[in-house]
Amino acid sequence: MDISAHPVTVSVLIAYLILLIIIGIYSSRKSSAGLTDFFLAGRKLSKWTVAFSAVSSGRSSWLILGVTGTAYLTGLNAVWAVAGYITVEVFMFFFVARRFRQFSEKTGSITIPDIFESRLGDPWKIVRLVSSLIILFFMVAYVGSQLVGGATAFSGSLGITSTQGMWLTASIIFIYTILGGFHAVSKTDVLQILFMFFSLIILPVTALIQLGGFGPVLDVMAAEGGGFTSPFAFAFGAIIGLLGIGFGSPGNPHIVVRYMSLKNVREMRQAAMIATVWNVVMGWGAILTGLIGRVYFPSVEQLPGENNEQIFTSLGAEVMNPFFAGILLVAVLAAIMSSADSQLLVGSSAVVRDIIDKIITRDKRLSQQKLVMYSRLTIVVIMGLSLWLAMAAEQFVFWMVLFAFGGLGACFGPALILTFYWKGLSRAGVLTGMITGLFTVVMVQRQPEWTYRFIDVHEFLNTYFFGITYEAVPGFLIATFFTVVVSLFTKKPENAGQMIDNMEKAG
Repeated sequence: MDISAHPVTVSVLIAYLILLIIIGIYSSRKSSAGLTDFFLAGRKLSKWTVAFSAVSSGRSSWLILGVTGTAYLTGLNAVWAVAGYITVEVFMFFFVARRFRQFSEKTGSITIPDIFESRLGDPWKIVRLVSSLIILFFMVAYVGSQLVGGATAFSGSLGITSTQGMWLTASIIFIYTILGGFHAVSKTDVLQILFMFFSLIILPVTALIQLGGFGPVLDVMAAEGGGFTSPFAFAFGAIIGLLGIGFGSPGNPHIVVRYMSLKNVREMRQAAMIATVWNVVMGWGAILTGLIGRVYFPSVEQLPGENNEQIFTSLGAEVMNPFFAGILLVAVLAAIMSSADSQLLVGSSAVVRDIIDKIITRDKRLSQQKLVMYSRLTIVVIMGLSLWLAMAAEQFVFWMVLFAFGGLGACFGPALILTFYWKGLSRAGVLTGMITGLFTVVMVQRQPEWTYRFIDVHEFLNTYFFGITYEAVPGFLIATFFTVVVSLFTKKPENAGQMIDNMEKAG
C-alpha cells in the first residue's frame, strides 16, 4: 500500500518544515554577534544538545537508508558497520573531546584549521589553506548529495518533480541555517534526532507486533543463512572494511566541531554517555528494521527500483497509518537535513574564518558583524554550488559522497588525534599526512587508468590489506604513517611539550 501522498502524511511533513523555519527565525538574533556565536553558538550548548547534535549530524541518511538496506540485503553483517563508528565515537567523546574543548577555548579556535595553527604554528598559512580547501571541496559535494536525497524524498511524498524537490530541500535548509547559524542548526538537530530515534524504534516494534513476535524473522534468517545467521560470514577484509567506516568520524569537521560548543567542559563525559546510548539504540533499530523488512519483502525486486535502501520507507508504508508514515518521511528528511546544515556551516567557516579572516584580511581586523555577514553570503554561494553540482552531475555527487566521509577521516583524523596526545607532531608531518591521506582515498576509490603502469592499488590491497575495499582504512593508516614519519625528521613547535602537559593536567 502506498500512502506517501496521503493528506495527513503531507500535513505532518509541512508542519515539520514550518517548524524548522521558525527555529531559524528565533535563533537569528543570537547568531549575529560574531563568528563564535554564528559557528559555535557561543560555546554555550548543553550536554544534551551537544550529544544529540553530534549524533544527528554524523549519521545523515546513511543510517536510516544505508544501514537498514545493508541489513535487509546481507543480514547481521550490518552489525560491523554500526560497531565501527560507535566504537570510534566512544573513543573520541570520552578521550579526545575534553581536550578538544579546552584547547579550543584557551586558544580562541573556532575551526579545525584554527586548532592546527594554534597547536603547530603556521607562519605561512600553508596548513590552514590546504586544510580549508579540502574541507570546502568535500562540503560542497556533501551538501549536493544531501540535496539529491531530499529531492528523492520530496518527489515521492509530495508528487512533485525531482528538480522541484531539490529546490525545496535547498530552500528549507538554507533559510534556517543562514538565519540562525549554529544556534539554529543545533536546535534543529535535536528535533531531527528525536524523529530519527522515534522512527527507528516505533517502526520495527510495530512491524514485530503485526508479525506476532520474532518467530517469522528468525525463520527467514535461518532460511537465508550466511550473514543472516552469523555476522562472521563475511570475509575478514570485508569485516575490517565495514568496521573502517568508523575511521571517518575523527576527521569530519561537522561532527568534531560539536565538542567545541559545549558550555560546561565538566559535562563532556555525560554528553558522551548520552551520545553513545542513542547511537547504540538507533544502530540496532536500523539493523532490526532491515531484518524485519525481509519478512515483508522477501525479494529485493519487490522494492521500488529494486533498491534495498528503500526498505525503510517501504516497510513504513506497509505497517503504518498515514500520520506515522508522515513521521517516517520526516525522519528521512531529518537525517538528510541534519547533516546538510552542519556541512554548510563548516564550508562557510572554512572560507570566512580560515581564508578571508586569517589569510586575506588578517592585517585589517574586520568587525565580527561584517564577518558574520560574509559567512551568510558564503552560505549562499556554497548552496548555489551544491545545487549546480547536484543538478548537473548527479552520478558524480553520489561517487563523491561515497569517499567524502572516509576522505575527511583520512585527511584530518590522524592529525587531530595526534595534536592532543603527541609532543613530537610537526607542521610538516600534518601537511604530508593530509595530502597522502587524500591521495590514497582517491586512488582506492577511483584509480586513474594511467597509474596502472606503476601500481594496481586494488591488487596491492588484496595482497597486503586482506582485500579491504573501503578507502578510509588504507587512507587513515597511510596518513598516520606519513604524519608520524615526517614529524620525526622535521622541526616541532618549541612549546609543544608544555601544551601537551597542560592538556594532560586539565583533561
